Amino acid sequence: MQIYNTLNRKKEKFIPVQPGKVNLYVCGVTVYDYCHLGHARAAVVFDVLVRYMRSLGLQVTFVRNFTDVDDKIINRANTEGVSCRELSEKYIQAFYADMDQLEVLRADVEPKATEHIPEMLALIQTLIQAGKAYATPSGDVYFRVAAFKDYGKLSHRSLEEMQAGARVTPGEEKENPLDFALWKAVKPGEPFWESPWGQGRPGWHIECSAMSKKYCPLPLDIHGGGQDLIFPHHENEIAQTEAALPPPGCGCAHEQGRFCNYWVHNGFVTLNSEKMSKSKGNFKTIRDLLQEHLPEALRFFLLTRHYRSPVDFSFAVMEDAEKNLQRIYQGLEAVQTMLNKNKWSQAGPDAGLTAELQKIAADFDASMADDLNTAAALGHANNMLRLSKRILEDKALIKTSTGRDLLAEINLAFKKWGSVLGLFTHAPASFLEDFKQLKARRKNIDLEQVAGFIAQRQQARQNKDFEQADAIRAKLNALGVELRDTPEGMVWDLF
Repeated sequence: MQIYNTLNRKKEKFIPVQPGKVNLYVCGVTVYDYCHLGHARAAVVFDVLVRYMRSLGLQVTFVRNFTDVDDKIINRANTEGVSCRELSEKYIQAFYADMDQLEVLRADVEPKATEHIPEMLALIQTLIQAGKAYATPSGDVYFRVAAFKDYGKLSHRSLEEMQAGARVTPGEEKENPLDFALWKAVKPGEPFWESPWGQGRPGWHIECSAMSKKYCPLPLDIHGGGQDLIFPHHENEIAQTEAALPPPGCGCAHEQGRFCNYWVHNGFVTLNSEKMSKSKGNFKTIRDLLQEHLPEALRFFLLTRHYRSPVDFSFAVMEDAEKNLQRIYQGLEAVQTMLNKNKWSQAGPDAGLTAELQKIAADFDASMADDLNTAAALGHANNMLRLSKRILEDKALIKTSTGRDLLAEINLAFKKWGSVLGLFTHAPASFLEDFKQLKARRKNIDLEQVAGFIAQRQQARQNKDFEQADAIRAKLNALGVELRDTPEGMVWDLF
């Protein structure tokens, strides 16, 4: 498998530290509000990465944290008159509720920052002892950026570039304006913990270094998150973690002096071409979107673009994703219906269809192995669907065991792909009915009224009153209802 490494700005062959095992750490959410579509994208991307690697037989340890102490959490809790713990727990449960609907698997370890203060304190003390951090008279502790020569290697920024225009705010006790907080002295109205430097709380960046180090041996195989975390969060994680490690060649257990081998970042979700974020107020929460769209359709939409590319959200593109997913489920329903008929004659020639099927399956696998290209993989899924339609429409082939075997392979392929992508997991009839109900709500269509008209039309047809049947069809069309007479009977859907 090839994966794009932000550290080196190129795709690289993925080679885990320990053969057959993968240690993956992903920065989770700061729990002070409901998750928006940007959070959903990061969660879905790394969920697919974990699923895919496990499908290859790799043993993945997946760690995703919760930041449950932070300025935003403190401010929101004080505004609402609740404790930070109450507030963060509320939104942790909301996160689970949203992600469960999107079929995002739970991580193997889901640490909370507030439960790992001792590990953070120990790491800070190591940095101070090594001369890489310093405590101020007021009780803050800062990382000494100038003491880490590789600072900027992830974001590919030079110290000179970052220092240009940087200033120390009056009242700060930093040696250098680029130095960042490892520990913050307590302020009125804030939660705090005891430390060698006085009462206070951890800085944001130190949390992930301490938690990832606790649950995964270093170097990590993969560290992930959104592109907005590259700088300063992940850059600072590298600096403080590697500054605390023994140097290469020291004869210690950790010889490499490296925090992580592969840095993986997903692209932004934009709304009208602007990054979606709470600070800009241009975000859509997952739970709001799920009032308008099916969870699987939302997940499908997020996977129709390469994970490193930006995704611009609009109702129009969601409609396109829904229609594509609907076509796939309709195709799967047709395949499964035929497989359940159990009326097959002797084998017949497949005219190269087996080779075509195998080629599509190989193309799907190649796309996933090429930096998790789910967009291309879904294109191959559509190719497989077109192949199934050709088989179903071949009246000679579909009666043979060869046709049955081809359809069975296609059905199996979609099950396999669905387990990797977190898609196609519903019974087709169930999904299609749910989608029909959703479209009816959007269009304010009374489904009981539709059912009544359809029953009247069926009766008119039985009575051979075709003029009345056509009149009822016209009424249904005016409501946005499409009728189709098939060999299996009449079916209907909404435009």
